[in-house]
Amino acid sequence: MPDIAKSIVLEQGKTFADAQGDVHRGLQVVESATAITSNMLGDKLEVTKDMDTYSRRLPLGVCAAITPFNFPAM
Repeated sequence: MPDIAKSIVLEQGKTFADAQGDVHRGLQVVESATAITSNMLGDKLEVTKDMDTYSRRLPLGVCAAITPFNFPAM
């Protein structure tokens, strides 16, 4: 992580603390993106012994993100 933050400091002119924050935010985005498959499965709720309630999530389509130039790690 420090190497990526150093590169951001050199290329973007940010402080090292800001660069570390950018890298941390980028890692959070990656973790969220990799967990999306398990989050999209839905939930199962047992109402009584012989009755269950299911919820399913269906994808709507393609999504995209355009990140600003001053957050290169995101």
